[in-house]
Amino acid sequence: MFIRRLVLVFSIVVCGSLALAAAALAAGGGGLAPGQYSFADTSANAFFGYGKGGPPEGFSVFVNRGLNTFEPESGGVATVSRSTIVQLSVYTATGYGFGCYVIPETDFVVSSNLQSASLDTTLTTANMCKGFGAPGVSQATVPALVGNAATAPSAGLPPSITVKVTWTGNGVTSTMKGKNSFECLDYSTDGSYTALTAAASAAGTISMLDGSFTAPNNALVGSGSSTLDISGYRSALCPGKG
Repeated sequence: MFIRRLVLVFSIVVCGSLALAAAALAAGGGGLAPGQYSFADTSANAFFGYGKGGPPEGFSVFVNRGLNTFEPESGGVATVSRSTIVQLSVYTATGYGFGCYVIPETDFVVSSNLQSASLDTTLTTANMCKGFGAPGVSQATVPALVGNAATAPSAGLPPSITVKVTWTGNGVTSTMKGKNSFECLDYSTDGSYTALTAAASAAGTISMLDGSFTAPNNALVGSGSSTLDISGYRSALCPGKG
C-alpha cells in the first residue's frame, strides 16, 4: 500500500508541479514588487520500483530547475531562489528515507524538445535544502502531497549519495495553458502560463542500492513558463498567500 501511494504521489507531482507553480505565481504574485516578470522551469521525474520476485527496493527522484521555494521546518520566512533541487525517496526492505538537495545546474541536462534528460549528481548533507524545497513562489506544492514524509528532509539517508538517471522520451508531449488574474483593493495581477510534459522511460542507479533500475512507464520530463504583470502592493487584508 505504501509503495502504491508513493507511485501516485510522485505521478501527481510530475504531472502538475510546473503548471501548479506557474498558475499559483500568476494568481498570487508571490510577494513580488509591481512590474512585469517572466519565469521558466524544467523538471524530470522517475519512479524505480522493484520487479516481480525481486527485493522490495527502489527509489524515486524529482528534479526541478527554476524558481524554488524553501520553507524552514521550524517556521519563519520562506525564501525563494533560482536553483536546481532534487527530491529523493529511497525505500528498502528495512525502511524508507527522504531528502531534499540543491545541486549544481550542470548536473541536470534536458533537451529542448524534452525527449532526453540526464541527472548525474552527488547528494550530501552540505547541499541539503535549507528547509523543505519545492517548485514555485507563492506556495510549496509538494509537501502537502507527500505528507509526513516531508517533515524530515534527510530522514533515513546516508551523508553522501550518488544518483545517475537518464530519461528517453516516447515522442509524445502534452501542453497545458492557462491565464490567471487576481484583484484585491489597489492590488492586481494578470498572468499566463504554459506547461509541457513528455512521457518517458528512464534508467538509473543509486549508490545506496545494488544494481541498475528501469522505469518504462513511470517517468516524465517537463518544462513550464509563465508571465506576470503586477500592479500595486498587496495588502495584508487580502486573502490567500501572496
